[in-house]
Amino acid sequence: QRRRPDEALSSFKRIDDLIERMGTITRQLKSYARKGGTAVEPVDVRASVSAALSMMEPQLRAREMRIEASLPRDPIIVEADRIRLEQVIVNLLRNALDATKGTADPEVRIMVSAGDDALVTVRDNGSGIVDLENLFEPFYTTKAPGDGTGLGLAISSGIVNDLGGRLTARNGQAGGAVFEMQ
Repeated sequence: QRRRPDEALSSFKRIDDLIERMGTITRQLKSYARKGGTAVEPVDVRASVSAALSMMEPQLRAREMRIEASLPRDPIIVEADRIRLEQVIVNLLRNALDATKGTADPEVRIMVSAGDDALVTVRDNGSGIVDLENLFEPFYTTKAPGDGTGLGLAISSGIVNDLGGRLTARNGQAGGAVFEMQ
């Protein structure tokens, strides 16, 4: 009504961003509160990694970062809830994306291997993990207020534990963070 369409469009964009942020926080809180009830079935870990990479493609492409995926030729079948497994992988990729924001040549590697157990490794070349001890605690975050709730890794760890596995983190020898889901 004030005939300022640019100002209105800018306001709508901010509102849209805030709604998206509220939705993300709500989904994380709901996921953290929900326990059990998983639909466990045989899942090819390679397909879950490919699906997660596909979901993250727009964010990864926008950052112009190097993504290296190492997937074996043969299927690696695990008993898991496919949706929740993909949720963990997406969260690890998102964290790697965030961790490499200040890096000159950002790089994320995701590897799938099988020995006695299936192993998914997500490695970045960011600044590494400052507080390994509290990393998987609910609401623990090193991100600025409004940039994260501190639930992503707590949720991911809970999902992996529910599926009978474990999620670990360490700093890489050459720097960056290394997350392993077994």
